[in-house]
Amino acid sequence: MANESRFSKLIGGLIAGAALAAGYVVAIRPRLLTWGATDEEVKRSLPGDDLVRNPQMASTHAITINRPAAAVWPWVVQIGHQRAGWYSYDWLHRLMGIAGSVEDASRSAERVIPELQDLRVGDEIEIGPDMGYNVVALDPERALVLHIAVEMGSFEPFDPAGEQPDESFASSWTWFLEEIGEEKTRLIVRIRIGYSPSVATALMVHGVMEPGSFIMERKTLLGIKRRAEAAGG
Repeated sequence: MANESRFSKLIGGLIAGAALAAGYVVAIRPRLLTWGATDEEVKRSLPGDDLVRNPQMASTHAITINRPAAAVWPWVVQIGHQRAGWYSYDWLHRLMGIAGSVEDASRSAERVIPELQDLRVGDEIEIGPDMGYNVVALDPERALVLHIAVEMGSFEPFDPAGEQPDESFASSWTWFLEEIGEEKTRLIVRIRIGYSPSVATALMVHGVMEPGSFIMERKTLLGIKRRAEAAGG
């Protein structure tokens, strides 16, 4: 009887776990991956989509900012570790060893920093110490496209057009601005991730990066909106 009871509890736990996982995949995950974005924005092509052609994970987040693109762009182009920060949860970034702005390592910038506006293709935007995305395309006041391709384990970069390592991770990160009126801009941010089949990498991407990206990127978009709109008076 005791064995039957333990077996019943195990089966019940497995069923409950499967139900929770199914609920997350069906009801919660799609909302995390498309926060703020319309169906059209999720489906449309954006610069940088070709960098990761068959992603295992893709998110499109968006927000409306009551300022023209010219007033939003300066806040976007200066993002990054030891640049202007990420306009997100600074306390959490501090715990992770990610610095805020060049002016104050403990927090993200509250102003446009002139010396950070001259971003160019080939530059690197660090997401944290010793890891960053390369700027692969830049259309001022319109699009910023970032890309990273590394070998898992060593995190050494590799050329996506060349020989592929056994275990790899590649991601594109597009920041796209579209004016929808004289004083309104849609800021659309898309992440596409592709990786070599690996249980560990799949758990990292879908178990950590997906929810983490939603939490931090949502706050970043809200932070850009607040700063850009406040700067406009």
